[in-house]
Amino acid sequence: MKTDPRTRYTREIITTAFWQLLQQKSMEKITVKEVCTLAQINRGTFYRHFRDCYDLMEQLEAQALDKLEETLVSTRDRGVQAVLLSMLQKLQNDEDFLAILTRQSPDNAFLHRVVGRCFHYMDLQLNAGERTGADDDWRAMQNTFLFAGASGVMSYWLHSGRKTPPEQVAAAIAALCTGAAGVTPLAHS
Repeated sequence: MKTDPRTRYTREIITTAFWQLLQQKSMEKITVKEVCTLAQINRGTFYRHFRDCYDLMEQLEAQALDKLEETLVSTRDRGVQAVLLSMLQKLQNDEDFLAILTRQSPDNAFLHRVVGRCFHYMDLQLNAGERTGADDDWRAMQNTFLFAGASGVMSYWLHSGRKTPPEQVAAAIAALCTGAAGVTPLAHS
């Protein structure tokens, strides 16, 4: 379905205003009134497009994840480290949509969604040569462990100032993941 040019324009100015405010303060402190004032629209116009600022934030997050997905799709054939690196480079850029949204998530919920998208492509790579008949429970535990570990490393990296180059972080996570992916379960008693 095509969107009317006026509707697209209105959504764009609302999003731009919200984005400017988001770069200055936390999501919880942004009001619809502030967005409308900055966008030079009335509140009714805002509410025609979004329920509230949280709805707007959710839509921005969905757009950011879709853009990340495009990047990940283009790098997945180059291996786990390339997938990780493409995501980390986006998170390192202070002006990148993904980085700002990730920092705005108070409980790392958005970071987990980002890592989940990334991990999907990592999982495809890690399990590409997997034996048939592998224990599904073991694989589920392994994937949960890898996801939590990758999320933890990325969270640490983000919250400690992103001092380590993304290439080194990607290499470390890839080494940890591929090393853990090669571990086989203990024999059942």
